[in-house]
Amino acid sequence: MALDPKIASIKAAGTYRFEFDKSQVVSIPANQTRLIVGFSKTGPFNTPVFIPDTAFFKQVYGDIDRNLERKDSFFHRSCLAALERGPILALNLLNLTTADEVEYIKFGTSATPEAQVNVGALAEYQNMYNRDKFFYPDSDAFLSNVSANTQTFSSDTTNDLLDFTNLGQTPVSVIVRKASAANSTGFNVTAEEWYGSANVPGFLDKDSLISDFLVDVFVIDGNFGGDFADSNPTPYERFVADPIFQTYFDATQGLKRRVFDADASDTKIAEFFNESEVNVIATYTASLIPNFTDLLGNNLFVEKVINADTASTGVFVAVNEDLFDGDTLIDGVAGGIDMIGHNLEYAQTSGIQDDVNFLSYSGSIVSDLSYVGTGTPSTPVVQTTETISSVALSSGDIQVQVIGGAGTALWDAFATFTANDATVVGTYILVAGKGYVPVTAVQTVGGTITIKLSSVGGVVAGDFPTTGATYNYINETDFGFVTDENENTIAGIIGSYGSTLYDQFASGTLTDGDEAVFEVGATQYSSFLVFNAVDYGFIHEANPTTGATKISITDPAYSLPSVQVIPYEEDGFNNLTPYTQFTLDGSGEFLNSDATAYAVGTLGIQTLKGANNVSIDIIANSATEPSLKPNQVLIDTTNPDAAAVVVGNYLVHFEGDASTPHSRLTRINSVVGGLTNAEYSTIPTNSTALLVTCQSEVATTTAGAVVKVELYYPIDAWIDYLNVFTLDGFKLTSTHVPNGTNERQNAILNGTLNGTNLFKALTDRDVINYRYIVDTFGNGIEAGSKSIYTTLASTRKNAFAILNAPSAKDFKDNTDPSFKDLTGSLSSRFISEGGDLSKNPTIRYSLPSQTQGASWGAFYYPFITVRDLGRNINVVPAAYVSNNFIAKFENALPWSLVAGVRRGVVGGSGVVGLEINLGKEDREYLEPFGLNPIVFQNGTGPTIFANKTAQQTTKSALSSINCREVVIYIQDGIEAILRNYLFEFNTAQTRLEIKTLADNFLSTVQNDDGVFDYKNVMDGSNNTPEVIDQNIGILDTYIEPVRGMEILVQRTTILKTGAISAGNFQ
Repeated sequence: MALDPKIASIKAAGTYRFEFDKSQVVSIPANQTRLIVGFSKTGPFNTPVFIPDTAFFKQVYGDIDRNLERKDSFFHRSCLAALERGPILALNLLNLTTADEVEYIKFGTSATPEAQVNVGALAEYQNMYNRDKFFYPDSDAFLSNVSANTQTFSSDTTNDLLDFTNLGQTPVSVIVRKASAANSTGFNVTAEEWYGSANVPGFLDKDSLISDFLVDVFVIDGNFGGDFADSNPTPYERFVADPIFQTYFDATQGLKRRVFDADASDTKIAEFFNESEVNVIATYTASLIPNFTDLLGNNLFVEKVINADTASTGVFVAVNEDLFDGDTLIDGVAGGIDMIGHNLEYAQTSGIQDDVNFLSYSGSIVSDLSYVGTGTPSTPVVQTTETISSVALSSGDIQVQVIGGAGTALWDAFATFTANDATVVGTYILVAGKGYVPVTAVQTVGGTITIKLSSVGGVVAGDFPTTGATYNYINETDFGFVTDENENTIAGIIGSYGSTLYDQFASGTLTDGDEAVFEVGATQYSSFLVFNAVDYGFIHEANPTTGATKISITDPAYSLPSVQVIPYEEDGFNNLTPYTQFTLDGSGEFLNSDATAYAVGTLGIQTLKGANNVSIDIIANSATEPSLKPNQVLIDTTNPDAAAVVVGNYLVHFEGDASTPHSRLTRINSVVGGLTNAEYSTIPTNSTALLVTCQSEVATTTAGAVVKVELYYPIDAWIDYLNVFTLDGFKLTSTHVPNGTNERQNAILNGTLNGTNLFKALTDRDVINYRYIVDTFGNGIEAGSKSIYTTLASTRKNAFAILNAPSAKDFKDNTDPSFKDLTGSLSSRFISEGGDLSKNPTIRYSLPSQTQGASWGAFYYPFITVRDLGRNINVVPAAYVSNNFIAKFENALPWSLVAGVRRGVVGGSGVVGLEINLGKEDREYLEPFGLNPIVFQNGTGPTIFANKTAQQTTKSALSSINCREVVIYIQDGIEAILRNYLFEFNTAQTRLEIKTLADNFLSTVQNDDGVFDYKNVMDGSNNTPEVIDQNIGILDTYIEPVRGMEILVQRTTILKTGAISAGNFQ
């Protein structure tokens, strides 16, 4: 024997004292958790769920499904019965294939490009889950399933920055918008302020507001989404005739946002949500920034917030986090996160994007506008019976007077004349050789009409004939010419007062930077347009323009309000487009955004939506007013667009480098009015101005002497409708659901547990802890009945399967093999033989073999009868039996026999009896076969009357349930001891400590009648040098399990009188 190391270490003479405490007793808590295995149409699947009580179970899986029970599937009832004895693990099995798919949507998170596809796509359902062990929804699996590019950011796609799916089985509708002001309070600070100037993530712009990355998500029960299939032009048409919802939906555009246009919040949507037929099951405000936390440490990342409720809502979200690497700018760029519209300016200068379509926003930002080239010819009228006089007044004006009456042509024409003034357009009369003379006053008294005309421009009284006269005039309502400003020289088109071109310019629909494409032959020329408001001194009588049709207005004070359209070859407005590439003279054609040509002589403009942006003339910026900062401009208070200059709107930001491949907007932070020349010298005398201060540098454009800024409204402010998207979720088909056949039941069990990662996880004792596996299915008439359960238990090594034998009804109804005798009655003998073998069945009923783990499970027969909804029904017994196994941990021992009147009485809510009553003859066949009969005993009720594992073909101690259970208990206990010695030295002392602890542990088991005797060996006999050199330590444990008294025999011998006292008997 090797010398104790402590003794071997002594060098000096003397007496020494050592103490060895070998009296420690290892207490191993017995695991009482049950894994209830079955099928549910609802709830999580292929992953164990801890269920503490019945209320939680019903919330997750629903109440008893009696339709499934008619198909021999009793998962719900079994779980509820088991919960009467304590918490359980519920495992809902769903057998999925590659053909099972679910819909998903890749939401765009940026106004550019228009990459979002509103029609949901399909992806393999099971691939939405991490299946390495137990199934759980996983964002990485989601992204991989939809082929997201996690390596490279693209400006042409959505980049999977916000993908949605519905993993539930109930349709839900989803609305996603930029977070409202009310929901983003506290986050209206810049990234630089939030993170600190040195810590702003590389994917963010330091000047962006944190609120610009927050979204509101609404999840609504049911289908309220648009039908976007096949580019349906009216996706919401089904709501138009609905008496409740017609007021909320537009057939084309979706859900109306506001009751009144001026409402600051989505008031109409709020009304919609309050309808009794609308059930909003979840609302969220979350951030698109990965793992963004608020000041209280709450994680507001959209994945974390929404996915926390997936079990109840079904909605699951994935964000392509790998692209937020800090090296790639995602903020405000195409394909990134841009809910403001930062990049629209660049998108329009580098091409035409005619719509925004991201999140639930959809709206036109480009309109194809056309204006037919036309002139404004004068109308001639001839004097008939009227008396005309013309004189020069002392004021210098010319007075023309017509005396007559209604019904004469000249008098009627003069009666329609109106006066021009500094702000009002009136009538002009053509004077040959001089031009159009403005009428400055009109007065009608009785039959006399008196008009005054301006004499500026050499106009005299003699220009207006009094006899045989013909007058050519243009009234205010006649104006509307659109034509080239010049003939074959400098490019430019003029749109006069009264024309649609002028009206749409005045309303803001047309803005600087809009485009026109002109085609001559097969060559296309693009122009970037500048629109100037001008007082135009000519009237064009026809299109195209010629010297003869372009006639001046004699008095410049009464020039015609018009818009001047000047084309440039580039968006910087540096070089004018040549006349031959921008004209209405008929030499070419303008094209719309689809490259379709307009009629010859028609101007085509591809314009940003007027509600989206507007060009505003400024008084000064930092280049012309040194006291201003680069983020400040001055705007005239009287500018017609000054009302749009408010805090929260945006101006185009100056990037500092024209080659930057994107544009950016800068938020207006403050507007100060009432400023005068006293504060800034560039403000004209007697005028006031607005001082506009933005978050960052403001970009300006110059067209001639006019300096302008471009103002944008945030997208959320001008989109009037929101799209609603329905995600139908996963649809169970008949192939997934038990149908009462053994084949379908095996497809469910084997498809999920046979050789799968789920099986591996369930057998890994370090992954999950449970003591019993409880079967909830009926059926099982097959060779190696339900062997998947015993295989699972035997592979795990510390679980025991409590299984349902087929029902008596199933046995009786089965024909291959048959279990009925000649009288047609059910034969227990045939059950024990696997069927009536005389009929040569193709299937022979048997229990699992030893290699299938027979000793790791026990079968119970027949079904239990319970009272349900006022009637008696028969249900599987395993869950009720499992309650007896759990009860013994409270009032007996982990290896106590669960049978007989002490621990074998089967009870529970609603239990009233048994499917059939088994007699002694039945039990004589069933018990040796391996079925544990449940018999009805007077005074006790249904009682388990056997202690058999499925291992009965080969008899051993493990043919008894209590022996298997004591072995499991002992192996768990010794394994716990050994765990404490992993990676310790393999020495005699260590081995002695382990053996001593094992002995002490088994001694307690022996004292509690678990084993009759035991022996542990861990010394040099089994830990040879060869074993030690392999870094292995071996403990051999030998046990003699205590057997139960399954058969008690009473023997009575009758003796003669006195025989006992005389001792004359044996």
